[in-house]
Amino acid sequence: MDDNLQLIGDFLRRKRESLSPEMMGLPKPARSRTPGLRREDVASMAGISSVWYSKIERGKAEGISPMVLSALADALQLNSSEQNYLHTLASRKQTEIKMPCSHTSAETQRLLTLMNPLPVMLINDYFDIVSANESFSEMCGLDINALPQDERNYVWLTMTNLQWQQFLCITSDDDLVTHVTRQAGFMRNTMASRPNDHRLQSLVSRFVTQPVFAAAWGKNTVQQCPDSMLYSFHHARLGEMVFKKQIWTNAFGEATGRMNVYHPQNEADFERLAGVMGGKSHLSGTSFLPGGGI
Repeated sequence: MDDNLQLIGDFLRRKRESLSPEMMGLPKPARSRTPGLRREDVASMAGISSVWYSKIERGKAEGISPMVLSALADALQLNSSEQNYLHTLASRKQTEIKMPCSHTSAETQRLLTLMNPLPVMLINDYFDIVSANESFSEMCGLDINALPQDERNYVWLTMTNLQWQQFLCITSDDDLVTHVTRQAGFMRNTMASRPNDHRLQSLVSRFVTQPVFAAAWGKNTVQQCPDSMLYSFHHARLGEMVFKKQIWTNAFGEATGRMNVYHPQNEADFERLAGVMGGKSHLSGTSFLPGGGI
């Protein structure tokens, strides 16, 4: 059986089961053995036969047209990330897998240092934190660069490290579920275009040993891009602060990675960050003006 067809079927089934008839303006069946909508309901709303839709859910429908996928997306009220995920699976297009960035060059390390007091981390496609500057480590309260390699992963830290959870303002089980579900959604979206990425597969296998990730992965959520680029973090020495994340992506050579730069939202917070670093800054005199530019 085609793995992508099975993934499409599993995803549609999960979405169907998450929608009640009442949510869709349909009468609630007197008796129902399964949660959510019936297959017949989805097929009718999408304008296809219930037999064809049943084959799609069972992963046995070859040649699903983009038109049918779009109709199913409308019927199940999929967001743009979920729609792109479905179309990526159906197209069987695979992203070229480049070597993930796993270390920093002298030039990149110099850049990270020069960015102080702005917190900066270098992260790869697998959420491994390759390196972080001093300001970032001060912010999260962890010496990121001193952590063992297998622990220096954004998702793994979120699930297992209490100091990292405090940094992310995770104060309850519900907060943890929200963060991990979003991260699982990013990973699932990446896997749609990289089905043969064994490193990604092994990470998922490792992460599902944690109950919170196993539950999130089982929900079949998909996340393609952040809802907002504003983030609240609990600075280990300064308390809660709001940052705007700016992402710089490496597009040269065979290695992939991105640099996340966190900008405070006012001059006063920038000076507070500089104070933590002993007042030293290569970025003094920077104007904090809203909007415009890159």
